Amino acid sequence: MKRYFFIFLTCYSFIAKAQFFIPQEEIQDSAFTIPMITVSYARQWTSADLANRFGFNNNIGGSFAIKTKKQWYFGFKGNFIWGGNVKQDEILNDITTKKYILDDNGKFIDQEILAISDDGSVVEIFLDERGSSFFFIAGKLFNVISPNKNSGILAYGGVGTLHHKISIKYRGNVPALQDELKEGYDRLSFGYAVNGFVGYLFMSKNRLLNFYGGFDYTQGWTKNMRKYNYDTQSFDNKTNTDILYGVRLGWIIRLNKRKAQEFYYN
Repeated sequence: MKRYFFIFLTCYSFIAKAQFFIPQEEIQDSAFTIPMITVSYARQWTSADLANRFGFNNNIGGSFAIKTKKQWYFGFKGNFIWGGNVKQDEILNDITTKKYILDDNGKFIDQEILAISDDGSVVEIFLDERGSSFFFIAGKLFNVISPNKNSGILAYGGVGTLHHKISIKYRGNVPALQDELKEGYDRLSFGYAVNGFVGYLFMSKNRLLNFYGGFDYTQGWTKNMRKYNYDTQSFDNKTNTDILYGVRLGWIIRLNKRKAQEFYYN
């Protein structure tokens, strides 16, 4: 019995190895319909009215998209925006004080925003940027500068929404910033927006290395949803032009099944 098993194992090993040496017909590279999920990160800068409120920020995004056999690209994506560079920090001047931190030479390094809690202790206030955006996108993959039919220059545009606010955080209980009182300072803004992307998309033949990267641009037209600002004691009905731009890098998870055409032989 052991002898027959040894003969079977020897023959199987020979056949398995032989397939790498037997010439096989090369199958032509072709484009496929590929549904995909992407996860991405972007470093963004601000412009127009948004630059008066925030500096550079971070953006984590996710999307579901489909690339067709004819290289059309469509889907939807969402992004979470956050950052610590708040320029409009004067919004709490009436209810807080500022402590300036200097180096040994008297040069300004940083500042702390301080308020008095309900028990009389000093509480530090932290201001951050928070926001999100959502878009329906459509575009095309141009099969140039690419090693296969499913890679190339990707360009798409989208329509959707943009929202952002100044996040006000602290530990303890500050009477002047309780509940709806805090909303009078946070500048919660929402509006319609457009998005554009131009970059390079790569999908490997072995399906293990799939990524994209390029220039990402968002322009929104937002309004203050709070209507009334407590710090200026005035109504705010202005439509703001908010621009975000930067470099986005993403990883692609392909959802299509492996097809016979995706195997290549030399």
